[in-house]
Amino acid sequence: MGLIEDKALVEAALFVSGRPLSVKEISKALGIKSLDYIEKLIELIAAEYAERNSAIEVVRVLGDKYVMQVKQEYSQRVVQLMPRPDLRTGELKTLALIAYLQPIEQSKLVKLRGSQVYEHIKRLLEMGLVYAEPYERTKILGTTQKFAELYGFPENDPLIIKEAFKKVVHAEYSDLISKIEKEQKNENRE
Repeated sequence: MGLIEDKALVEAALFVSGRPLSVKEISKALGIKSLDYIEKLIELIAAEYAERNSAIEVVRVLGDKYVMQVKQEYSQRVVQLMPRPDLRTGELKTLALIAYLQPIEQSKLVKLRGSQVYEHIKRLLEMGLVYAEPYERTKILGTTQKFAELYGFPENDPLIIKEAFKKVVHAEYSDLISKIEKEQKNENRE
């Protein structure tokens, strides 16, 4: 294949994935061996979108991944048309707790919900709904701009999001809230 076809294939991969993709993932899926070549193609695609002032952009996220997304200034106008992610009940519960307790240490979330949280977090990261930053021997978790857009928040402001999730979390997880409050009191004593 030639440059035009390869570029079109990479663009199609970014479009249909609906999530950030690494250069290695694109390479494997499309059968294009050169990672540098794929990266150059992504840069070309991103430049073309930027040059024509498109509402769509291709950006690098999560360190080494690329995503095709609606620019922030347009996303609020079309958020009601976005498909909701297909999350299982456990993943939704984990996401609700992250939104309400953010920033929260992953280790604390595991203590609250159990080891299945690792798989939930992995999926939520892949979907771009949460971020994870290294912190000591664990990670700090919180929501992303994509989460805010998807759930109708004007911005990814943890205070606004916490307030919105307060009623849901307190109604659904009153036992967990009691456990969290006890742990926080014990931590404050130490």
